[in-house]
Amino acid sequence: MPGPLLSVRELSIRFRDVAQPTVSGISFDLFPKKTLALVGGSGSGKTLIATNLVRLSDNVEISGKILFKGRNVLNFSPKDLEQLRRCDLAYIFQEPALALNPSLTIGYQLREIVQEKGAEKKMQTILEHVGFQDISRILRAYPHELSGGMQQRAMIALALVNKPKILIADEPTTALDVVLQKQILDLIRRLQQDLGFALLLITHDFALLPSLADEVCVINAGKIIEQGTPQEILKHPQQAYTRSLVESIFTLPRVVS
Repeated sequence: MPGPLLSVRELSIRFRDVAQPTVSGISFDLFPKKTLALVGGSGSGKTLIATNLVRLSDNVEISGKILFKGRNVLNFSPKDLEQLRRCDLAYIFQEPALALNPSLTIGYQLREIVQEKGAEKKMQTILEHVGFQDISRILRAYPHELSGGMQQRAMIALALVNKPKILIADEPTTALDVVLQKQILDLIRRLQQDLGFALLLITHDFALLPSLADEVCVINAGKIIEQGTPQEILKHPQQAYTRSLVESIFTLPRVVS
């Protein structure tokens, strides 16, 4: 197996107006074509971890190591951070209607990201990859002219148009109905195999794990309390908190194929 694309070691994150860290002692690796799931309830710290892998928060202090290509992201210059955010690590979010700019067409938003020779070809290719057929109409469309599922596909296209090495998906299907959930999850799986990116999945839903994740970290109160394969976590949870999450699964038969 190739080495990790990203290694997180003893990561701690503290809000500047709070004495104790919200997240502490977090360590994990992300590998090409593999999926690591951070699973936990609201307020567990999983989204805070994900958004600060490229230092997106201004009001926090971060310690530990976030190693990308052997370099600690915490020491990156603004120029290096811009490169990392634009080309190497991308996000898709729970609410595409909030992530997409409502006043700009999908084509304009794609061009803003690509900004290089051959942009039109790259835009067409990624839109085809995510399942769009009438490409010219999608490029001219504003987000409100697309359905929820199409908005999510457009957001995935925006995230992947520069072929990032790492994709972070933060609750990517929560706002969708069950049929669209399965379509989007199948799409992410297929794109991961085609493009080779590592996937960091942020979710509260244990039902997604068997079909998507290779490894699971259970987060509670800002710490990893349990780590293993989906099968190990689901069949033999070691912590009471993990057992409570496993017992809450209701959607598994409807979400996974």
